[in-house]
Amino acid sequence: MAFARIEKEPSRGGYRAVPQEGSPFLIPSELFVSNQLFIGQELSREAFLHLKELQDHYLCRKQALTYLSRREHTAFELKIKLQKKLFSPRCIENVLDVLKEENLLSEIRYALQFIESRQRKNPEGRALMAQRLASKGVEREAAERALDALYTEEQIIDYVERAYTLAVRKVGKENAKMVLFKKGFSSYEVRLGLERLF
Repeated sequence: MAFARIEKEPSRGGYRAVPQEGSPFLIPSELFVSNQLFIGQELSREAFLHLKELQDHYLCRKQALTYLSRREHTAFELKIKLQKKLFSPRCIENVLDVLKEENLLSEIRYALQFIESRQRKNPEGRALMAQRLASKGVEREAAERALDALYTEEQIIDYVERAYTLAVRKVGKENAKMVLFKKGFSSYEVRLGLERLF
């Protein structure tokens, strides 16, 4: 006797795997077609569990892509969000690995966008930015590559000049330099950036 069988899902117009005992689960149409399943097909326990695993992977990937369609994420952020949706750790790791291979999940892309966004609004030094990236869970190598790309000498000068101008408006010239240090600019970066102004 079969462990489960595939039936039409009447209310949603899809399909479901219905075991003799226990809970049925929905089979997304894409899985139904790609696995060449058919209504009335009988499943062994192993086939039922394998199909459930495929369904979990499909739903986990779909949820991850929904998050990624809104904005770039780190693997760390995505993992936490998917855990909240109660996907298994194994399923999440598999999905994240595949998304990285397909370049749909990119730590470097996230880091570049994060730095550019912060620097537009409120320029900060490399050291502070490195801490911010680490707190977001960006992998160290990706963070270093992004920082190297966006902290060239010319860009540092621009960041310091803009940060200094904002600081002068807020606290006056006598305290502006101190604000730069609080924003994570090193002595070298401050000197480099202010040379052109004075």
